[in-house]
Amino acid sequence: MNSLKVWDNSLANRSESTRTHYLHYFKKFVAWAGLSPDDLRDMKYREDQEARPWERNRVENLLRAYLKTLDERNLTCSTQNMVYNSVRSFFEAQGMPLFLRREDKPVGCAFGSKTLTREEIRRLKNAAEHLRDKALIMFLKDSGLRLSDAAKLKWSDFKDYGDGYLGFQIQTKKKKTKARGFVGSETTEILKLYKEKRLQGTKKIPPENDYDEHPVFSLLTDPARVFNSNLMSAALGSIVKLAGIEDATPHGLRKYWEQNVHFDQIAYQKQLNGRALTSVERAYYWKEVEDLFEMYRGNYHNLTIEKQDFREAENRLRKDYERETKSLRKHIYELERKNDELKTQLNDQKLTSEQVKALLRRIEKLEKLAK
Repeated sequence: MNSLKVWDNSLANRSESTRTHYLHYFKKFVAWAGLSPDDLRDMKYREDQEARPWERNRVENLLRAYLKTLDERNLTCSTQNMVYNSVRSFFEAQGMPLFLRREDKPVGCAFGSKTLTREEIRRLKNAAEHLRDKALIMFLKDSGLRLSDAAKLKWSDFKDYGDGYLGFQIQTKKKKTKARGFVGSETTEILKLYKEKRLQGTKKIPPENDYDEHPVFSLLTDPARVFNSNLMSAALGSIVKLAGIEDATPHGLRKYWEQNVHFDQIAYQKQLNGRALTSVERAYYWKEVEDLFEMYRGNYHNLTIEKQDFREAENRLRKDYERETKSLRKHIYELERKNDELKTQLNDQKLTSEQVKALLRRIEKLEKLAK
């Protein structure tokens, strides 16, 4: 059977996006090697029949050499990793897994991307040349979305929640689940500037019309065309290198979000950034959008990377204080009313000395509580 057909059948349980990307990068590899997919499979098959193990590594050496050329061209770690994974997947589907060492995996991707720190995200933002890329970096750290989901977002998807918060609801590309997320004031400020710049236009690009249905993150040359996840990954990978941050990938922004949003249940995080819920989580931990927003707003100070504006925290504390004091005043009123009732009973009724003492003790206790 045709080797590509065998491979495609083995990818039946993978997303359409993964299958498309794997095929794209694998074809680049075979074109560089000057061989067809069937030629590569036959080469590996013949090598596996050899009795001498040191002669069973020609395909592996081709992959190592190709990855080296990608690194020399300063292509992003995510691109190199996609090539690495696609070639491995192809040979695993043929029943002939490659013999690769741990260090063969592209540098910086070998053990998953690291979680970015606040300082590193600030460096990324400052290293970005275009306002769009600054807005994208801030959006990803505030929302926890994947690149593929951020690419789907339109301006009309945003809902203003006030106090610098925007909410959105989109279906995720990978899991086909709903993400009901938010971004805070640090991001909305940059999104506002970015939007204004697009509405003004440039010498080469006219002012943008009908922007509501345009992608939030678009091509610099055409605001109606989406800045897709591959282009995002390449652009952010270049910014990572400019910022001089080692072993980092765009996925580190999603990890930053997940490690800094603190909820009692992981199910609440999943509902915000579009991860699939289990049946138990759907039954017991489903939240309305308004509840998710209050949770997010209460956690937003954990996501900020600039000096925090304490006005919001001050307003929140003042509202909490007013709510608590109102409750206490109501409680005191009820105690005073009961106190007056007890005094009336004491004056109007003939009580034994023991009953009088008991009532006096109760009155004294209530008066202390009222104070």
